[in-house]
Amino acid sequence: MPGEEPAELPAGASAGQGAAADATDRLPSVPRTAVRRLVSACFWITMALCLALMACKTAARFDLTTLWDDAYMFQRYAHNILAGHGVSWNPDGPPAYGLTSLAFIVVAVPFHLVTGGNTSLAAMLQSFIWGPALLVLLVLLVLRAAGDGKVARLSCFSLVAFCVARSTLTDHFVSGMDTSFGLCFLTAYLLLALRLLGDARIAGGVALGAFGGLAFSVRPELTAYAVLVPLALVALERDSARRRFGLAALAATAGVLALHLVAAKLYFGSPLPLPFYAKSTNLYGSGILRAYRGRPTIDLLDWLDFFWPLFAVIALDVLVGLGARQAASGAPAGEGQRTGPRAWWAASTALDKGILAATLLCLAYSWLFVVPIMGFAQRFYYAPLPGLIYLACRSAVRLARTLSDALGQPSPAALPVAGVAALAILWLHLSTPLATAGKDLAGAVAGNRLGHFNIVKHGNTSGPQSYWFAIDRVSTLPDDLVIATTEVGMLGAMNLEKTIIDMAGLNDRRFALEPFSAERFFAAYKPDLIYMPHPHYVKMIEELEAHPEMSRYVVYSKKKLGTSQFGIAVRRESRYFERLQQIVKEKASSKSK
Repeated sequence: MPGEEPAELPAGASAGQGAAADATDRLPSVPRTAVRRLVSACFWITMALCLALMACKTAARFDLTTLWDDAYMFQRYAHNILAGHGVSWNPDGPPAYGLTSLAFIVVAVPFHLVTGGNTSLAAMLQSFIWGPALLVLLVLLVLRAAGDGKVARLSCFSLVAFCVARSTLTDHFVSGMDTSFGLCFLTAYLLLALRLLGDARIAGGVALGAFGGLAFSVRPELTAYAVLVPLALVALERDSARRRFGLAALAATAGVLALHLVAAKLYFGSPLPLPFYAKSTNLYGSGILRAYRGRPTIDLLDWLDFFWPLFAVIALDVLVGLGARQAASGAPAGEGQRTGPRAWWAASTALDKGILAATLLCLAYSWLFVVPIMGFAQRFYYAPLPGLIYLACRSAVRLARTLSDALGQPSPAALPVAGVAALAILWLHLSTPLATAGKDLAGAVAGNRLGHFNIVKHGNTSGPQSYWFAIDRVSTLPDDLVIATTEVGMLGAMNLEKTIIDMAGLNDRRFALEPFSAERFFAAYKPDLIYMPHPHYVKMIEELEAHPEMSRYVVYSKKKLGTSQFGIAVRRESRYFERLQQIVKEKASSKSK
């Protein structure tokens, strides 16, 4: 009003904050309650859209046709455990460390039991139950990382929900695999670390370390968090109580991990899961590397396409966020002021630094050292997702504080409007995936492609038939039939009592600890039926075809059988030779009609 004294700025306020306050005074008056209601409504609309998208994508794939072949491996092991054979791949075979996630068998066994041995339904349920559990745990993690600030919480939830809903995470809810199980474990570990670190008692450190030591049995790469988080506390924490907490956690982790490795070596004959040798040691030669050349980078870029906003928030925080906040709050220029990465390092806790190191290590390992066999839906890059979400939320909190300090109090009335506009942009990006997911769900319902879990009936369909020749007929032969193959999942689940020789070595130590040898193969086994190796196993195919023992087999090419990937070889001395020959003739004649 004319003649009034200008409002006195609060102590310590900058000239920029005063200008922001003057600009606010000149804006048209907007009831703050109405603005809050608008922002709240838009936020809940965003959450509803994200949940609807995830629900549609999950529901549209709730059928055995979406199960991955490796998911059936857990059910074969579960069957043998319940039958009293121990953790073995074959009914009368030795113990086998064929499951990368050994702890997941604790989930697979109960579902195999309650479903009455329905391997498809049990495989679906063993992954599906961890989807909702993961979402709940992520909500708790975001709440803990975002703190009490309402703006920070709304921003974090909106950003995380948007990224997760658009991603392929829901594919892993219905894959039958252990991906969501591993994510739940890591999220629970981070929540436990945040909870116990508050008291920083040695007993709490031991509890955290004991839990973290289980990481290797859940997903070996998650051990990076169980080791680097307490190590960061020991090396970087200034508080002596927290350093002792970290040391106790690190010691307990090392103890549990050592116990696991020793027990695995004694029981399985290998301290490491057999798939590790296949995917990280060039076990299969150059052929498999050529087949997957460039795939790790493509998968990483696909994964980053979903989660780049989380990286962007962290990058903003590291590069400019805290430095801008210090400048806005009137910090004196000079040697005492830090900006950019130096400021981020000073402001971040030792826990944050440990989580960052483990997250980057997991991503780098999957990108540089893993052959992504059965790596659908960017599976190998999802392991560090909870760590990434935590770091992004922490950065979002600091950026929100930076913005608040820069704009002053009260914040401009236009700021909530900008937030509403940002949420509206998210709606636009969610609309197309939501429409696509809705159409997929409607099509699955109309086509009666949901809720089917009869593996025997599925074995009669064209998909499995084009992969494993006559898998339905072969599965009806007596259980003393011995089969060799590199594609063991569904075949093993349909033939639970038969001996299935895994030439890829994922479940057979003979072919995992050193490259496949046809000489060792035929010295140990005389399979009645060989499903020839997948075309990616070039060296294995060459060894088999060149070995003299193959003269005892009648070989049928995939062209003659009408299959898509590989043919078969039938042993002439097999007691089931005539029956297998008859199956080939009948199938071939039916295809020619």
